[in-house]
Amino acid sequence: MTTEELLNLIQTHDESEILDFKENALQQADDIGEYVSALGNSALLTNNPAAYLIWGVKDMTKEIVGTHFNPYLTKASSKSNQPLMNKVETATEPHLDLQWQELSVNEKNIIVLSIDVTHVSKPIKYLGKEYIRVGTSNKQLSQFPEKERRLWQAFESSKFELEFAQTDLSFEDIQNLLDINYYIRRRELFDTDVAQIIEALIQDKVIVQSGNRFNITNLGAYTLAKNINAFPRLQMRTIRVTQYAGKQPLSNAIFDIKGSNGIAVGFDDLIKNIMAHIPYSEDYSNASRQDIPMFPQIAIRELVANALVHQDFTVTGSRPFVEIFDSRLEISNPGIPLIDPKRFLDFKPRSRNDELANLLGNLHIVESRGTGIDKVVNSLEEADLPAMSIRAQSAESTVVTLHAKKEFSEMSVTEKNQSIYWHSCLRYVADEQINNTSLRERFRLTTRDSAAISKAINNAISAKLIKPYDPNAGKKFIKYIPFWGINALDR
Repeated sequence: MTTEELLNLIQTHDESEILDFKENALQQADDIGEYVSALGNSALLTNNPAAYLIWGVKDMTKEIVGTHFNPYLTKASSKSNQPLMNKVETATEPHLDLQWQELSVNEKNIIVLSIDVTHVSKPIKYLGKEYIRVGTSNKQLSQFPEKERRLWQAFESSKFELEFAQTDLSFEDIQNLLDINYYIRRRELFDTDVAQIIEALIQDKVIVQSGNRFNITNLGAYTLAKNINAFPRLQMRTIRVTQYAGKQPLSNAIFDIKGSNGIAVGFDDLIKNIMAHIPYSEDYSNASRQDIPMFPQIAIRELVANALVHQDFTVTGSRPFVEIFDSRLEISNPGIPLIDPKRFLDFKPRSRNDELANLLGNLHIVESRGTGIDKVVNSLEEADLPAMSIRAQSAESTVVTLHAKKEFSEMSVTEKNQSIYWHSCLRYVADEQINNTSLRERFRLTTRDSAAISKAINNAISAKLIKPYDPNAGKKFIKYIPFWGINALDR
């Protein structure tokens, strides 16, 4: 921080949840550590990249009076020889980028402690305790459960989105780097002037204005870049599509491409690329030839969009991936789900990247109503395909697999269980239940297959995926709902 930046901070901010002024008080490490936790957590809660503790300024008048406090020479306490700065940093968890600076203003000594929280992913503790600012006071976070809840929610949206990809730009520079014409079309900002377009970009957190100049956020670059190579930090975040000649990744890759522009700008071409490389079959049932894709486009579109929106940007060295094999398609993204994958269909959507989800919603790429998985399940059933499978690989990635068409008799017990479960979810949210008949229709079977369906239902019950809707119903009338549903006796 320069002297000019310090003066601007003092002049434009009063003591608050992210800023505190001191004169000569607060010279014990443990007292300072409590402020670090409280100010840092408040910065996280209010979506600020940093908080500040400044010595040498009066708290009410903001008069610069100077301070005798010298953190470089001060011990942690009167009973300890440990350096104060070392004690504060080592007793703070997670370890922060704490920047101590000594500045001079009008020949008066000022000490500034900057608390950088841009890469913090959990509440800040000092000596094992979490603090928060309430007005201009420090309180234990546990005493304010609503603030604690909102703080944890803040971590679901990675700070990565709001960090700057490029800074100090003119609007002409913005237009050269981002596809503003695409943004105008998708946001339907026709017949609007430049000032209105800039305001929309700021509201969508694509750019941040700084005086007469602008900064592009990672969110803006990741979604709207004309050329992702102009943003080196984001090159490894683009989605990759690979097609293999066979059933395993060890097979030769016959097609491999990485995204070269923003994920929003390139989304439609991405889906076209995937659809062009999945296997097709020929259908002559209507007297003319039709090429039928192995997987419905709506399922691929929704799952790819989900992978982009729900990826964890804190996982490094990984990117969203689409892998195409002879008999399956896998879509993966860094990070594990925030909710149980079995509840994807009925739970309201939760994203760790709220700004990305909001922007892609405004650009009409994703829906915020949480209907994406409904569409996936329904389209797979209409195409007579097995249900998708979802698995989390340790803490690193989530993988969704689409499987090629199989006869019911060829499906594994797990595949049957998953298909029955997702069928029950789809029917349940429509206030319906499944039974032997609806499952025969789902799998294109006849009454001669009733026994096979009954066996599959029992397997799904044993796997604790479904349960009877009315346990007292007669055998011929019994229906089933997902394991999490409310049965007839509880209604």
